[in-house]
Amino acid sequence: MIAQSQQQERVAQAVVRELEGLWAEVVGAEDGQAAEEQVVGWVRRVGRLVLEEALQAAIEVREEQEVRCCARAMRSHSKESREALTLLGPVKVRRRYLLCPQCGKRVRPADGWLRWAGGFSFALEEIVAWECGALPYREALGSLTKLAGVEVSLHAAQDIVARWGEEAVAPAPYAEPVSGALIVQIDGTTTHLEDGWREVKVGACYSWDRGDPKATPQQVSFVADWQSSSDFSGTLWQEALARGAPTASAQAVIGDGAPWVWEMASLLFPRATQILDWYHLTEHLWQAGRVIHGEGTAETTAIVESWKTEVWEGRSEAVEEHLRELVAAGDDDSQSTLRKCADYLQTHQARLRYHLFRAAGWPLGSGVVEGGCKHVIGLRFKRQSTRWTKTGAQAVLHLRLDRLNDRWEARCQSLRKAA
Repeated sequence: MIAQSQQQERVAQAVVRELEGLWAEVVGAEDGQAAEEQVVGWVRRVGRLVLEEALQAAIEVREEQEVRCCARAMRSHSKESREALTLLGPVKVRRRYLLCPQCGKRVRPADGWLRWAGGFSFALEEIVAWECGALPYREALGSLTKLAGVEVSLHAAQDIVARWGEEAVAPAPYAEPVSGALIVQIDGTTTHLEDGWREVKVGACYSWDRGDPKATPQQVSFVADWQSSSDFSGTLWQEALARGAPTASAQAVIGDGAPWVWEMASLLFPRATQILDWYHLTEHLWQAGRVIHGEGTAETTAIVESWKTEVWEGRSEAVEEHLRELVAAGDDDSQSTLRKCADYLQTHQARLRYHLFRAAGWPLGSGVVEGGCKHVIGLRFKRQSTRWTKTGAQAVLHLRLDRLNDRWEARCQSLRKAA
């Protein structure tokens, strides 16, 4: 304890000396900006000094504890230096290197407490992983240098992201149950991986108040992955289970016309109301309208608006019948656009009861998951001239989802336990 007190006194005197020098610099600064920069630099410089001395003191206290192996105390072999880059800059300490005289096992007990993996502090690694989950690597590292005054190489950042984002951290069942009804939206988009363009499937879960005519999505969470449909169904169900899907007051699934979407919806949510996204439907109607009356004509607008009204009011069969009459009259094009639109209406007939969906208070669009495709995937993975490895993309995606789903702390706790 005497040594500890002496060490504290020595650090305190050093801080006072630094403060005296800082005071003169700030008083004589050219302007407020310069004064602030000098104080920030002082904080980093003195903070690094205090951190290094305090860590060394903490290590020495812990090294007084006996470490046993093979039923006997391990022997102190030597002391070794260890340096890591922290948020305050490089810090160096010395810690014991122990040897078991029986089996020859070698350990450095302080390393587990320090949590310095790969030459970086845990706190610095967290900031690197956090920033790289949101921004391209070079932008993220530029922000780190600008805001924290710490420089991390691109290669080091990629290693950190690979470790931090290696595994998905799944929430426990019912960890974040929705209030009210559960809406699930499913969609897909593409990204350029090293082996070409690949589909990434995206799901969104959120709470919906069916009794509020001005309801908006609440408690939104996303999942995404480059998985097959069967594998992604497990990922989506895990998320839905965390959101309390089995006990939600009601469920609805909204998606486009892709067959895999509805196969997944029927498998995972058999009691849910299935709704075809209204805007995907209207796109098909516009394609059919242009075949009949041409691009941008008043006649096209009139017939499409008429069809939309029919479907909106629950008469999709009438639109399908009209389209089949046009096909029979020879008005279809070489791509069979009218026939395909009629088949589309027939396939999704039960998902087109918009008059019933409105009466039940359900939303009719898949804008939440489409926004997820853009925000979760597009902004990070679809930048010009970018090509990802599957492993690198997966790690970044895991970090990005944890940020957006407000589950970052769960990832940090998982990594602390694994260290």
